[in-house]
Amino acid sequence: MKDSSKARYAVAALVDLASQPVHQPTTLAAIAKRQEISVSYLEQLFAKLRAGGLIKSVRGPGGGYILARPGEQITIADIYGAVFEPGDGGPSAQAGAQAEGGAALRFHMEGLWHAMEMEIGKFLQSVTVHDVLSGKLAAPPRPVSAE
Repeated sequence: MKDSSKARYAVAALVDLASQPVHQPTTLAAIAKRQEISVSYLEQLFAKLRAGGLIKSVRGPGGGYILARPGEQITIADIYGAVFEPGDGGPSAQAGAQAEGGAALRFHMEGLWHAMEMEIGKFLQSVTVHDVLSGKLAAPPRPVSAE
């Protein structure tokens, strides 16, 4: 699905922002340090997140960024929607470019990628920034193998 590093950084930055005290602006430098992301890359992401209505900037001394609405109301799909432009190449575009088995195979591959994107989209709509922050999605423990 799309550029996973861009999405990962955007989600990490918003979860980081949500972890801060409410209405206390956080600087990009602080987020960059905690998340090990360059400030210049965060600036690009935050411009899109702000345009998407997910964050607000606070100017002046003690300024920075805050969430535009509570983390319970921001889904991961909202973040994807803010950072990706319409028409950004997802798996469908890649599959069409790489398929070499003729028109029928390309048609079937497009169906696969479309179905996968629909399921991923449903999942991303169901998960909020707060869900991630609260650990609701923590990976279950790995089963112990019987060797």
